[in-house]
Amino acid sequence: MQNLSKIIIISFLILGCTPGSKKDEARKIYYFDLKSYFQNLTDSLNDKQQIIQKTVSKNGVKEEKNIRITDWKNEFALFIDADINKSAWKDSYTKDSTTSKIAYRAKYEDLKTRSIHIILNNGKPKEIIIKTRVDNLLYHSEETLIYRNEILYQIKKHQKVILLGLNDYLIEGKFKK
Repeated sequence: MQNLSKIIIISFLILGCTPGSKKDEARKIYYFDLKSYFQNLTDSLNDKQQIIQKTVSKNGVKEEKNIRITDWKNEFALFIDADINKSAWKDSYTKDSTTSKIAYRAKYEDLKTRSIHIILNNGKPKEIIIKTRVDNLLYHSEETLIYRNEILYQIKKHQKVILLGLNDYLIEGKFKK
């Protein structure tokens, strides 16, 4: 009886140690891979220690500084979060492309990322424009995210929060040469 218990326990331990299929599954790419693009870009910019002219504005009140960004992943978080390569969304966007552009549009109103437009130069992104929208009973938000390859990035946000009112934000970083 004691040997049978040991065999059962060892069997459970061995079965419990096998890798789970979901965790090891490779991330599937259905659309342009924004997430990897901006993660690679953040690694490159972190290595360069790039200085930018950064402008931050709330409702027209601006502040401008020349700064060295040390955490580009945080700086590009909204761009990375706009990635549409999720299994549940694989048929949720229409694609229109030529050799010089790729455009995705959401088929359904409830999708946060509404559109992605990528202008290509020799097959590589020259400019990426992303539009997002969130709408619910308490909150309305629209964002336009723009990245122009090593020229600038821009985040425009228009939001309306019940009881707090309307706010417009602009964050712009111009790359210094």
